[in-house]
Amino acid sequence: MKKLQISAPGRINLLGEHLDYNHGIVLPAAIDRYFEFDFEATDLPSIEINALDIHESWDFEFSQLNALQTSGWRSYVKGIFMLLFEDYSAKNISFDGASSSYVPTSLGGLRIHFKSTIPIGAGLSSSAALCCGLAFGLNEWFGLGKSRIELALLAQQTEHQFAGVKCGLMDQVASLFGKKAHLLAFDCLNQQITAFQLPLLGVQLFLIDSKVKHNLAESAYNERRNQLEKAWILAKDTVPDLKSWRDLNEAQLKVVFTHLDVSTQKRLRYIIDEINRVKEVQVLALEISVNSQHSATQAYRKLGALINQTHEGLRDLYEVSCEEIDFLQANLIKQPEILGARMMGGGFGGCLLVLAQDSFDFNRLKSLSTAYHAQFGSTPALERIALVDGVRVL
Repeated sequence: MKKLQISAPGRINLLGEHLDYNHGIVLPAAIDRYFEFDFEATDLPSIEINALDIHESWDFEFSQLNALQTSGWRSYVKGIFMLLFEDYSAKNISFDGASSSYVPTSLGGLRIHFKSTIPIGAGLSSSAALCCGLAFGLNEWFGLGKSRIELALLAQQTEHQFAGVKCGLMDQVASLFGKKAHLLAFDCLNQQITAFQLPLLGVQLFLIDSKVKHNLAESAYNERRNQLEKAWILAKDTVPDLKSWRDLNEAQLKVVFTHLDVSTQKRLRYIIDEINRVKEVQVLALEISVNSQHSATQAYRKLGALINQTHEGLRDLYEVSCEEIDFLQANLIKQPEILGARMMGGGFGGCLLVLAQDSFDFNRLKSLSTAYHAQFGSTPALERIALVDGVRVL
């Protein structure tokens, strides 16, 4: 009986938070936390999906899927199936005869099991990994011939249409195009992807999961995106030749600010600053790759400072941090072997990305964990990470 196994990683983003929908270049990487999928053929006419971690199952006929009301993980599954197969009715494939169904019948039924090691709500893009892994597996199973970038766009559209989150494309690109021991420079304007090595000479990256996720995360994300979209329309009216936020100089920014309310000014100030920080990181990465460990150490100190600046911008200008995350960040950077720490993801909880010297003693986190629990009633978790390849067949 035909079977298929797929692994789809989550991601970190070194720098460039919220630039994926603001004309920027982002610096993500796939990490060793995964959604894993098992596909197997069955003799049944239906499609069976089993979410093993939460002990939930869903059995449906594709011809009826469009009319089904869904929530949670089922909405992502519905979106991937609906969008992946919507343009195959005219192809030379055998179908089940229902007017709204494009699933080939030559393979019979399909059962999919999935499970995850990606912490939910930690800002590591578990939903993108779910969508990308499922889309990639179905593409392989049915031989649909979609490219990885097409699958990334489809997974993004699933978030937009079926989950109501107007995300950029960074998470999906990181999950599908990740490369072991590399970062990706993803240009969100032209979708160009460049992998580059960032030698971890005397340093390490790890995550601190705050174990909190506040409910306003998605609504605040969409609100900030809307603010910047309206600001872009005004900026184009003010500077007609403007092609992206990357091209806006400080003199032009001052003029644009006169048309914006104070809140939107702060959002845009963060975006312009973050675009500039990403440029600096790309220069530092080159310095690190061609110089000695001593020179690399100095470059990593500069990188740590940029990471801290990004957190300050997310906290004070973009205003997507929270008390728990700020508590962890402020206490972490007091330690001399911590070079930089910042919140990661959409905001209002999730993980801190930490850059530290290799010599950092993780036992020092025990006192921080105790103080955190005393103040907030939960215990943060250390997540040691490695940079890995993107979605693949096992």
